[in-house]
Amino acid sequence: MAGIDDLEYRVLRNTSEVHEAWPIEAAGYPSDEAASLDGMLYRYHNAPHLFFGAFTSSGSIAGYVMSTQSAPPLVTHDSMGTHDPQGTVVCVHSVCVAPEWQRKGLATRLLKLYVDSIREYNREAEVRITRLALLSHKYLLSLYEGAGFTTVGVSSVEHGSEHWYDCVLDL
Repeated sequence: MAGIDDLEYRVLRNTSEVHEAWPIEAAGYPSDEAASLDGMLYRYHNAPHLFFGAFTSSGSIAGYVMSTQSAPPLVTHDSMGTHDPQGTVVCVHSVCVAPEWQRKGLATRLLKLYVDSIREYNREAEVRITRLALLSHKYLLSLYEGAGFTTVGVSSVEHGSEHWYDCVLDL
């Protein structure tokens, strides 16, 4: 198997790639937390610049980051199902890696390159992104902190059965 340095990192190009990403979402999250295929397609159609993936040389998706824009400074329950093109906060909804690519540093690489892509996006954007925000379970906080995010505290968002923590990265 190739390593993470051999992958191509880029925004998703079409809905076929979203369809390919959905089984990774379904496998990566409990059913009460995973985005539906319709939810993923909504996010892609409304914020394609915020759907970033890692692809093998054969074109299959190894992992992705999926987001929308929002006005509030932290992820809210409403921001999970909407996209505000005037919002200055990118709400990261999913960071998912295919099982065969897990524990190889891909999630961290994806997050760091995603942040770089948002900084690049800001050079030409009409609405500049000022912050990335996400929700994390406690056991994943070190992953996000290792990618540059700061843990703010326990989130008020209830989604699924476990508690969430707010994490942010200011640009």
